[in-house]
Amino acid sequence: MTESAISAHFTGVGGGLVMSMIAFSIVFIVIMGLMFTMMAMKHVCKAIDGCKKAPASAPAAPSAPSTPVAKAVAAPASEDDGELMAVISAAIAAMCGSAARVVSFAPVKAPAGSSWKFIGRVQNAEGFQD
Repeated sequence: MTESAISAHFTGVGGGLVMSMIAFSIVFIVIMGLMFTMMAMKHVCKAIDGCKKAPASAPAAPSAPSTPVAKAVAAPASEDDGELMAVISAAIAAMCGSAARVVSFAPVKAPAGSSWKFIGRVQNAEGFQD
């Protein structure tokens, strides 16, 4: 077959339709290949995460400490803070054992405002000005 015989198949309206079917087929085959690659990567990542978490997920037998854990408190402001400190200290002691010690706690203050928030509000308000 020569080049002129091959190009004869793609002339006219029928040739255009054949060429468009070939082009669309190639595009969708590539898209399906990418989709299967992403699905495979999801399974590979789950397997890798499963291997990393398997040794860490085996819970150690909690042992009761022979001596009570001394907790240092940084002077709670009120009785509610004292109760909160006791709850936080008990949770940390239950998870970390007697090696962990809560020295103090303070509430985390959120930043007053960031430029990202400001720009987002400005952009969302566009078109509402009179």
